[in-house]
Amino acid sequence: MKEIDVRHLACPGPVLKLRELLDAGENAVRFRVADELSRSNVTRFAASRGARSEVEEDGDGGFFVAVTAGEASTIPGPGEEKLLACDLPEAASAPGDGPLVVQVTAETMGSGDDELGALLMRAFLKTQAQLEQRPETILFYNTGVKLCCEGSLLIDDLKGLQAAGIDIIACGTCLNFFQLADQLAVGRGTDMLEMATHLATAGRIVRP
Repeated sequence: MKEIDVRHLACPGPVLKLRELLDAGENAVRFRVADELSRSNVTRFAASRGARSEVEEDGDGGFFVAVTAGEASTIPGPGEEKLLACDLPEAASAPGDGPLVVQVTAETMGSGDDELGALLMRAFLKTQAQLEQRPETILFYNTGVKLCCEGSLLIDDLKGLQAAGIDIIACGTCLNFFQLADQLAVGRGTDMLEMATHLATAGRIVRP
């Protein structure tokens, strides 16, 4: 059985890869997907082609999806194009109606001295649980994902925010780019669709 890691692919990437393999006559493939959304999309597409799926958790927030195809799996099913769409939810009806989202794009806050910037970033993140209006989600991407990984001095701070009910989310593509997917120590990895959805439906976005 061919094994393929598609955690770095944003929707509809995993489904497009499965379609490519099925169209080429591949009858047994095991995907590793990043999250529940990708798992659902892959299994639904497989079912539309008459293929059987078996799912198991990978222990890192993602899933292994084993797809076994039949002879007719090279034939597109009715309504297949709808399974390739990744529509975003409608944005909040008015500014301020949605939740507060914080986006962290680097390991430091501000520009200039990196040591000072690291101290400022830690102080900024620690205060989030103390705010009257706490953020619902903190998104980490680009080098910011390193703050969520083993070796980061902010692990305990971020776990405290998570315990306070704040969703800690790291960009899966970024984790894979920096080869840190297996070192995520707090929060969960996700794809660009979910991150874009959080930003599109936010009432306010704060970037330190």
